[in-house]
Amino acid sequence: MEFLGTLWLEIIMRPMINSLAALYYLLFSNFGLSIIVFTIFIRILMIPLTIRQTSQMKKLQSIQPKMKAIQEKYKGKSGDARRKMSSETMSLYKEAGVSPIGCLGPMIIQMPLWIGLYRAIVQTMPSTPEGMAKLSTLFYSWNPAISVVPFDSEFLGILLVDLVSSAYFPWNYLLPVLVGVSMFIQQKMTTNPTSDPRQRQTNQMMLWMMPIMFGFFTWQFPAGLGLYILFSNIVGVIIQYYASGKQPIELFGNLYLGTEQTRLERKQLLEMESNPNTKNNNKEESSNDEDEEILGKNGRRSNRNRTKRDGRRARRNRHKGR
Repeated sequence: MEFLGTLWLEIIMRPMINSLAALYYLLFSNFGLSIIVFTIFIRILMIPLTIRQTSQMKKLQSIQPKMKAIQEKYKGKSGDARRKMSSETMSLYKEAGVSPIGCLGPMIIQMPLWIGLYRAIVQTMPSTPEGMAKLSTLFYSWNPAISVVPFDSEFLGILLVDLVSSAYFPWNYLLPVLVGVSMFIQQKMTTNPTSDPRQRQTNQMMLWMMPIMFGFFTWQFPAGLGLYILFSNIVGVIIQYYASGKQPIELFGNLYLGTEQTRLERKQLLEMESNPNTKNNNKEESSNDEDEEILGKNGRRSNRNRTKRDGRRARRNRHKGR
């Protein structure tokens, strides 16, 4: 446990505290700006993961019909059948080069960052002499911010070290709402339409549950951490927009931004999601056409056979007549 504590301190806490302190020193002693710049820097470092996440989600979307076929194949079965279904599903993932966990990469990586930032904000602006003494041991020797301790935590009239719930009105309510709205937009961009009713229900639940949950959590977080999550979402939306090939943002039934082609593609996917029978109707029409073609071929073949039989019968009658 001591080893893990040392690892956490040296890999997460000390680099984060010193980065925030150095940015505070460089950005006119403004702790809010240092958090915003720190957020942008972290999100830029995570661009490769965001691109990979986007690629994984597109691949998952492309294999949804095959996954549905596997589920239908083993529907209502148990025991060995369930194990075979899991085996076939994993084989499908492997064949498509998809990892379901890969879609959660940025979220998983950000969790220790959120925890670390929470601790970093508390330790960077201590309220006791003991805390100040501990902070001095966490600075790197090269960090010029040592000369400006203690730091001023005020930003736009709120103290970033205090809980959002204790901030002045309207920030105590506005910041959680902004976090929830920005997370809703980001979720909306990364959620692909699907014709599977169960998957669509899950997507809809996650679309609303995550923003509400994080909005509520933000109300209980230090304002500095809420500021980090807000700008992380905003920068994430911008990166996702370009990483996905300028995909449109869908809000309340309307599509914004994107290119003409991507808006058209998104509109077609949404129409397929809202009317999943369209795809089935197309299949039925295609099947009917194929049936008619087969019947036509069978009819022509039957006519040829009938003509041959009539010809043979006529030749036999002529032969008997002789």
